[in-house]
Amino acid sequence: MSSGNIVRFTALTAAAVAVTALGGSKANAETVFDLTGPVPQSTTINGAIFTTNVQQPTGTGVIDPFVRLETNQSIEKGFNTDFRPIEAGNDAKQDAQYTHSLKVADLQATGGYYQFLLDINQNNSGPGHQSLLNLNDLKVFVANSPTLNGYTGTGFSSGPSTLVYNMDGPLVTDDNGVLLDYNLNSGSGSGDLYVNIPTAGFSAGTYVYLYSSFGVPNPNNDGFEEWAAIAKQGTPLVPVPASVWGGLALMGLVGAAKFRSRHQSA
Repeated sequence: MSSGNIVRFTALTAAAVAVTALGGSKANAETVFDLTGPVPQSTTINGAIFTTNVQQPTGTGVIDPFVRLETNQSIEKGFNTDFRPIEAGNDAKQDAQYTHSLKVADLQATGGYYQFLLDINQNNSGPGHQSLLNLNDLKVFVANSPTLNGYTGTGFSSGPSTLVYNMDGPLVTDDNGVLLDYNLNSGSGSGDLYVNIPTAGFSAGTYVYLYSSFGVPNPNNDGFEEWAAIAKQGTPLVPVPASVWGGLALMGLVGAAKFRSRHQSA
Protein backbone atom coordinates (compact mmCIF):
# COMPACT_ATOMS: atom_id res chain seq x y z
CA MET A 1 0.00 0.00 0.00
CA SER A 2 1.29 3.46 -0.83
CA SER A 3 2.17 5.88 1.94
CA GLY A 4 -0.78 8.03 0.83
CA ASN A 5 -3.12 5.26 1.96
CA ILE A 6 -1.59 4.90 5.39
CA VAL A 7 -3.96 6.30 7.96
CA ARG A 8 -2.74 8.58 10.69
CA PHE A 9 -4.84 8.79 13.81
CA THR A 10 -4.56 10.79 17.00
CA ALA A 11 -6.15 10.00 20.34
CA LEU A 12 -7.43 13.00 22.22
CA THR A 13 -5.84 12.46 25.62
CA ALA A 14 -6.67 15.86 27.01
CA ALA A 15 -9.94 16.78 28.71
CA ALA A 16 -12.98 14.76 27.70
CA VAL A 17 -14.95 16.08 24.74
CA ALA A 18 -18.67 16.60 25.28
CA VAL A 19 -20.91 16.07 22.27
CA THR A 20 -24.60 16.80 22.65
CA ALA A 21 -26.83 14.52 20.57
CA LEU A 22 -30.57 14.53 19.95
CA GLY A 23 -32.08 13.06 23.08
CA GLY A 24 -28.77 12.47 24.87
CA SER A 25 -25.12 13.32 25.32
CA LYS A 26 -21.73 11.70 25.82
CA ALA A 27 -18.46 12.87 27.25
CA ASN A 28 -15.53 10.64 26.34
CA ALA A 29 -11.99 10.92 25.06
CA GLU A 30 -12.55 10.60 21.32
CA THR A 31 -10.09 8.69 19.15
CA VAL A 32 -9.71 10.82 16.04
CA PHE A 33 -8.77 9.19 12.72
CA ASP A 34 -6.94 11.90 10.79
CA LEU A 35 -7.77 11.79 7.06
CA THR A 36 -6.37 15.22 6.24
CA GLY A 37 -3.25 13.99 4.43
CA PRO A 38 -2.78 13.72 0.65
CA VAL A 39 -5.72 11.90 -0.96
CA PRO A 40 -6.61 9.15 -0.92
CA GLN A 41 -6.37 8.34 2.78
CA SER A 42 -8.19 5.27 4.11
CA THR A 43 -8.93 3.60 7.42
CA THR A 44 -11.30 1.01 8.86
CA ILE A 45 -13.50 1.82 11.86
CA ASN A 46 -15.64 -0.96 13.31
CA GLY A 47 -15.76 -2.80 9.99
CA ALA A 48 -16.59 0.19 7.78
CA ILE A 49 -14.01 1.64 5.40
CA PHE A 50 -13.53 5.43 5.28
CA THR A 51 -11.72 6.73 2.17
CA THR A 52 -11.13 10.33 1.10
CA ASN A 53 -12.42 11.13 -2.38
CA VAL A 54 -10.16 11.71 -5.38
CA GLN A 55 -12.80 11.95 -8.15
CA GLN A 56 -14.39 15.26 -9.19
CA PRO A 57 -17.03 16.45 -9.39
CA THR A 58 -19.07 14.50 -6.87
CA GLY A 59 -20.85 17.18 -4.86
CA THR A 60 -23.91 19.43 -5.17
CA GLY A 61 -25.52 19.30 -8.60
CA VAL A 62 -23.95 15.91 -9.32
CA ILE A 63 -25.07 13.78 -6.39
CA ASP A 64 -28.62 13.37 -5.11
CA PRO A 65 -28.42 13.74 -1.31
CA PHE A 66 -30.87 11.96 0.98
CA VAL A 67 -29.94 14.07 4.00
CA ARG A 68 -28.54 17.59 4.19
CA LEU A 69 -27.58 19.18 7.52
CA GLU A 70 -27.79 22.94 7.36
CA THR A 71 -27.46 25.26 10.36
CA ASN A 72 -25.55 28.30 11.56
CA GLN A 73 -24.56 26.45 14.72
CA SER A 74 -20.99 25.26 15.35
CA ILE A 75 -22.27 21.74 16.05
CA GLU A 76 -24.71 20.21 13.59
CA LYS A 77 -26.46 16.87 13.79
CA GLY A 78 -29.39 15.04 12.31
CA PHE A 79 -30.82 12.28 10.15
CA ASN A 80 -32.98 11.64 7.10
CA THR A 81 -36.73 11.03 7.32
CA ASP A 82 -39.99 11.70 5.51
CA PHE A 83 -41.56 13.00 8.73
CA ARG A 84 -42.61 16.67 8.50
CA PRO A 85 -42.13 19.14 9.94
CA ILE A 86 -38.64 18.03 10.89
CA GLU A 87 -38.38 18.25 14.66
CA ALA A 88 -36.35 20.82 16.57
CA GLY A 89 -32.85 19.54 17.19
CA ASN A 90 -32.67 17.70 13.90
CA ASP A 91 -30.62 20.00 11.67
CA ALA A 92 -31.70 18.26 8.46
CA LYS A 93 -33.12 20.56 5.80
CA GLN A 94 -36.94 20.60 5.61
CA ASP A 95 -36.97 20.47 1.80
CA ALA A 96 -37.79 16.89 0.72
CA GLN A 97 -35.43 17.27 -2.23
CA TYR A 98 -32.52 17.16 0.19
CA THR A 99 -33.88 15.17 3.16
CA HIS A 100 -36.00 12.09 2.55
CA SER A 101 -36.33 8.35 3.11
CA LEU A 102 -33.90 5.91 1.52
CA LYS A 103 -34.85 2.32 0.66
CA VAL A 104 -32.44 -0.54 1.26
CA ALA A 105 -33.68 -2.05 -2.01
CA ASP A 106 -32.34 0.97 -3.93
CA LEU A 107 -28.75 0.58 -2.69
CA GLN A 108 -26.05 -0.97 -4.85
CA ALA A 109 -24.09 -3.68 -3.01
CA THR A 110 -20.50 -4.19 -4.15
CA GLY A 111 -18.02 -6.54 -2.54
CA GLY A 112 -20.24 -6.94 0.52
CA TYR A 113 -20.57 -3.18 1.15
CA TYR A 114 -23.04 -0.38 0.66
CA GLN A 115 -21.33 2.92 -0.10
CA PHE A 116 -22.21 6.40 1.11
CA LEU A 117 -20.65 9.73 0.08
CA LEU A 118 -20.21 12.74 2.37
CA ASP A 119 -19.86 16.28 1.01
CA ILE A 120 -18.71 18.89 3.56
CA ASN A 121 -18.47 22.68 3.35
CA GLN A 122 -16.27 25.01 5.40
CA ASN A 123 -15.29 28.68 5.20
CA ASN A 124 -11.51 28.88 5.41
CA SER A 125 -11.16 32.63 4.82
CA GLY A 126 -11.05 35.40 7.40
CA PRO A 127 -10.19 35.46 11.11
CA GLY A 128 -11.36 32.45 13.05
CA HIS A 129 -12.24 30.39 9.99
CA GLN A 130 -10.51 27.20 9.02
CA SER A 131 -11.02 24.24 6.72
CA LEU A 132 -10.95 21.38 9.24
CA LEU A 133 -14.16 19.69 10.34
CA ASN A 134 -14.70 16.77 12.71
CA LEU A 135 -17.19 14.00 12.00
CA ASN A 136 -18.04 12.97 15.56
CA ASP A 137 -20.87 10.47 15.10
CA LEU A 138 -22.09 8.16 12.38
CA LYS A 139 -24.87 5.66 13.01
CA VAL A 140 -26.94 3.77 10.44
CA PHE A 141 -30.29 2.16 11.26
CA VAL A 142 -32.90 0.27 9.27
CA ALA A 143 -36.65 0.34 9.93
CA ASN A 144 -39.94 -0.49 8.23
CA SER A 145 -41.29 3.06 8.44
CA PRO A 146 -40.07 6.01 6.34
CA THR A 147 -41.28 8.62 8.86
CA LEU A 148 -39.41 7.90 12.09
CA ASN A 149 -38.63 10.83 14.39
CA GLY A 150 -37.57 11.44 17.98
CA TYR A 151 -33.93 10.32 17.78
CA THR A 152 -32.78 9.01 21.17
CA GLY A 153 -29.14 8.14 20.51
CA THR A 154 -29.93 4.43 20.27
CA GLY A 155 -33.01 4.57 18.06
CA PHE A 156 -36.23 6.53 17.57
CA SER A 157 -39.08 7.16 19.99
CA SER A 158 -41.71 7.00 17.23
CA GLY A 159 -41.08 3.40 16.22
CA PRO A 160 -38.73 0.39 16.19
CA SER A 161 -35.45 0.35 14.31
CA THR A 162 -32.34 -1.81 14.10
CA LEU A 163 -28.83 -0.41 14.43
CA VAL A 164 -26.64 -1.81 11.64
CA TYR A 165 -23.56 0.40 12.02
CA ASN A 166 -22.06 2.56 14.74
CA MET A 167 -18.76 4.40 14.25
CA ASP A 168 -18.34 4.22 18.01
CA GLY A 169 -17.78 0.85 19.65
CA PRO A 170 -20.21 -1.09 21.84
CA LEU A 171 -18.86 0.39 25.07
CA VAL A 172 -19.66 3.89 26.27
CA THR A 173 -15.93 4.63 26.26
CA ASP A 174 -15.53 3.53 22.62
CA ASP A 175 -15.76 6.97 21.04
CA ASN A 176 -14.39 7.42 17.51
CA GLY A 177 -14.28 10.36 15.12
CA VAL A 178 -12.84 11.39 11.76
CA LEU A 179 -10.96 14.61 10.99
CA LEU A 180 -11.59 16.01 7.49
CA ASP A 181 -10.12 18.90 5.51
CA TYR A 182 -12.44 20.87 3.21
CA ASN A 183 -9.42 22.19 1.28
CA LEU A 184 -8.62 18.74 -0.11
CA ASN A 185 -11.75 18.91 -2.28
CA SER A 186 -13.02 22.46 -1.75
CA GLY A 187 -16.35 23.61 -3.06
CA SER A 188 -19.86 22.23 -2.85
CA GLY A 189 -19.23 20.45 -6.15
CA SER A 190 -16.65 18.19 -4.53
CA GLY A 191 -17.51 15.18 -2.40
CA ASP A 192 -15.05 14.51 0.40
CA LEU A 193 -15.44 11.07 1.97
CA TYR A 194 -16.69 7.63 0.94
CA VAL A 195 -17.90 5.33 3.72
CA ASN A 196 -18.28 1.65 2.84
CA ILE A 197 -20.52 -0.16 5.32
CA PRO A 198 -20.93 -3.97 5.37
CA THR A 199 -24.31 -5.08 4.03
CA ALA A 200 -24.89 -7.48 6.91
CA GLY A 201 -27.88 -6.41 8.98
CA PHE A 202 -29.52 -4.16 6.37
CA SER A 203 -32.09 -6.88 5.57
CA ALA A 204 -33.72 -6.25 8.97
CA GLY A 205 -35.64 -3.26 7.60
CA THR A 206 -36.98 -1.54 4.48
CA TYR A 207 -35.63 1.99 5.01
CA VAL A 208 -32.17 3.33 5.86
CA TYR A 209 -31.65 6.09 8.45
CA LEU A 210 -28.26 7.78 8.66
CA TYR A 211 -27.51 9.91 11.72
CA SER A 212 -24.35 12.03 11.80
CA SER A 213 -22.95 14.88 13.87
CA PHE A 214 -20.10 17.33 13.26
CA GLY A 215 -18.21 20.11 14.98
CA VAL A 216 -16.06 19.06 17.99
CA PRO A 217 -13.43 20.36 18.38
CA ASN A 218 -13.28 21.84 14.84
CA PRO A 219 -16.69 23.50 14.38
CA ASN A 220 -18.99 23.90 11.43
CA ASN A 221 -18.45 27.42 10.09
CA ASP A 222 -20.15 27.54 6.70
CA GLY A 223 -22.70 25.95 4.42
CA PHE A 224 -24.00 22.45 4.83
CA GLU A 225 -22.98 18.80 5.08
CA GLU A 226 -24.85 16.23 3.01
CA TRP A 227 -24.89 12.48 2.39
CA ALA A 228 -25.69 10.53 -0.77
CA ALA A 229 -25.70 6.81 -1.53
CA ILE A 230 -24.48 4.63 -4.36
CA ALA A 231 -27.72 3.33 -5.83
CA LYS A 232 -28.85 0.79 -8.38
CA GLN A 233 -29.42 1.80 -11.98
CA GLY A 234 -32.63 3.74 -12.33
CA THR A 235 -32.32 5.49 -8.98
CA PRO A 236 -30.27 8.63 -8.16
CA LEU A 237 -26.58 7.87 -8.53
CA VAL A 238 -23.25 9.27 -7.48
CA PRO A 239 -20.01 8.53 -9.34
CA VAL A 240 -17.63 6.08 -7.72
CA PRO A 241 -13.90 6.41 -8.40
CA ALA A 242 -12.18 3.19 -9.39
CA SER A 243 -9.33 4.14 -7.06
CA VAL A 244 -11.61 3.73 -4.04
CA TRP A 245 -12.46 0.13 -4.77
CA GLY A 246 -8.92 -0.53 -5.95
CA GLY A 247 -7.66 0.67 -2.60
CA LEU A 248 -10.04 -1.66 -0.81
CA ALA A 249 -8.76 -4.59 -2.81
CA LEU A 250 -5.20 -3.74 -1.83
CA MET A 251 -6.30 -3.73 1.78
CA GLY A 252 -7.58 -7.25 1.36
CA LEU A 253 -11.11 -6.21 2.25
CA VAL A 254 -12.60 -6.42 -1.21
CA GLY A 255 -11.79 -9.00 -3.87
CA ALA A 256 -10.64 -8.34 -7.37
CA ALA A 257 -14.15 -7.63 -8.63
CA LYS A 258 -14.34 -4.59 -10.87
CA PHE A 259 -16.66 -1.72 -10.05
CA ARG A 260 -17.64 0.59 -12.89
CA SER A 261 -18.18 4.23 -12.00
CA ARG A 262 -21.79 5.25 -12.26
CA HIS A 263 -23.03 8.77 -12.97
CA GLN A 264 -26.28 10.46 -12.04
CA SER A 265 -29.17 10.02 -14.45
CA ALA A 266 -30.33 13.04 -16.37
